Amino acid sequence: MKNRYRIFISLFLLILFAYPTNIFSQRTKKRFPLQRIDFTITTNDGVILDCTKFIPDTVKPSAGWPAVIFCHGYGGSKNDYIPDAIEQSSYGYYSLCYSMRGQGHSTGFSNLISTTEMNDFIKVAQYVKAETIVNPNMVGAMGASQGGTIPLMACCNGLNLRCIVSDVSSPEFATSWIENNCVKMTLLWSLSYVDTIANYTPQVRAYRNWILADTPDKWDSLAYYVPMNRDFVNKINQNTTPFLAGMCWQDKFFNPYGFIKQVNNITTPYRMYFGTYDAHGADSAASECDYYDYISGEWADYWLQNEQNQSLDSAQFIYASSVYPRQNNKWTWQRFYSDTYPPAGTTDVKFYLQPNGRLYNELFYNNPSDTIAFVNDIKDTTLTMLEAVNREFNDSIFACKFAKTQLCFDTKPLLSDTRMIGTPMVNIHYLSSANKAQFNIQIWEIKSDGSGDIITRANYTERNIVPNVIRQLTFYGNSSSHIFKTGNKIRVIVTNLDNISNDPFLRTNPHVLPSLVKARNRIYMNTYNPTYVQLPLIGFIPISVNQISSNLPDKYKLEQNFPNPFNPSTTIKFGIANSENGKVKTENGFVILKIFDILGREIETLVNEKLQPGTYEVKFDGSKLASGIYFYKLISKDFVETKKMLMIK
Repeated sequence: MKNRYRIFISLFLLILFAYPTNIFSQRTKKRFPLQRIDFTITTNDGVILDCTKFIPDTVKPSAGWPAVIFCHGYGGSKNDYIPDAIEQSSYGYYSLCYSMRGQGHSTGFSNLISTTEMNDFIKVAQYVKAETIVNPNMVGAMGASQGGTIPLMACCNGLNLRCIVSDVSSPEFATSWIENNCVKMTLLWSLSYVDTIANYTPQVRAYRNWILADTPDKWDSLAYYVPMNRDFVNKINQNTTPFLAGMCWQDKFFNPYGFIKQVNNITTPYRMYFGTYDAHGADSAASECDYYDYISGEWADYWLQNEQNQSLDSAQFIYASSVYPRQNNKWTWQRFYSDTYPPAGTTDVKFYLQPNGRLYNELFYNNPSDTIAFVNDIKDTTLTMLEAVNREFNDSIFACKFAKTQLCFDTKPLLSDTRMIGTPMVNIHYLSSANKAQFNIQIWEIKSDGSGDIITRANYTERNIVPNVIRQLTFYGNSSSHIFKTGNKIRVIVTNLDNISNDPFLRTNPHVLPSLVKARNRIYMNTYNPTYVQLPLIGFIPISVNQISSNLPDKYKLEQNFPNPFNPSTTIKFGIANSENGKVKTENGFVILKIFDILGREIETLVNEKLQPGTYEVKFDGSKLASGIYFYKLISKDFVETKKMLMIK
């Protein structure tokens, strides 16, 4: 089992971590013959970095060649970017690739993307700037993951470059790996390479053992040491180098929220792309890959070749939203442009979880004892994290020891195409029987035929808690953008194991490692202790009708609104009978509730759908109307009733 796990890690590295940009493939400029030179650079602590540089084999410009340093992803080597360096150099650039310490053929030990590797990069940049054939004022860098992080980290710590292209990175990438007190599966994978791929320092090597030990003291050590000398979020405002940041919504490593939070702290020219390309487990949509290649090439040419293109005259934020249909297990993507973040029209909408499995976008009054049980059902407490990992959280033996639990909550069908753009927020009130509780929230789109797909997620592990005390958690999830289609539903799933059946990247593994502490959690869902998921949405039309009781009324009823008079909102309650003309209904009937002014003109339709028998309430907002008398009318197949209400401002 262990060998199978190691083999997969190697394949995972080769396919997904060493992401080449290939950003210059669409150029049509004159091309030069090249000279290749393999050499080494020795760092201040004696590590030998394996390097290759490509130089146009022609007369250099009077000021020297512009230069680009290519930086590879974690566990890769300089060879990952050799084709890109050759291509770029052929267009009149000095290009250099090197293998970071402990990777490829460079010596030393990898410190897992830290200031140690940053100092090596500074040494490489100084070498390039000192080359007599290079224009020292025209040196840039680009790379993905580790390769996108280290140059930006260096510039936030005082290095001056002409520009950077930073892909699938984050100024708080290390914290993102252990976000919200959880451990991402990808962190464990990144710590599990064989020595020929990544030769770790002793401390980094210990991180994997700490994760698998799954004890409070080892978690405390992990939480303390992993961000140390890695995150540089507190220095992002010190960077003076222009940069283009490309992020994938589906990134299984680094949450784009790390960059989103820093938008107002960036003081240098920048552009940001949020969408998808072939990196970190995201969809490899050809149109988006080609587009990002194009704007990356434009960015480099603008700053390093002084080409007057559209890099600074175009939208500062570009984002692509996933949308149905899906083909070959991948979304369709639709691109948008904005000069501000969040984009204009974005509104935070709260969806409240209810014990009946419904998800309402308004908070209605209900019994304060409304709760639902959420069990972390560990059937065999001898189960260890190592065993669960080796069994990939999937086989029959694992299922006998760990029971997956999930609770589903659905909205009613959406009334319009609704675009989510940004970061979901979760608010949970709960009580736990144990000293550790984990909540994994998945957000899905559900089609009319009942099938659906996951959009994004939010995870939180609360540790060292006092059992049997009501607690409140508020946390942010993975940033995303998606277009929910009219007539489909938004589903929220609360689960103790955050995996899905058809993930081509994680397979059966969870996004974050689960809690192995048996616990019975009680989630509160009432007015006093609400539980909700907040989504940033554009174009959302409120779905306002709320079933407050499944008790079956013996007749239709339209009640007087409350309060009345009102300013500016009021609640209207009505009952749908289980029978019509003395016969039990065999299917749900259409119900319409409309508002009219005193002249009989229709103001608004509050309900227009099939409803099952029960008692409902809906809120009416009259904030845009003048004071006066209004009427509300309930219409069903064999029932019509109208009542009067008064708004006084």
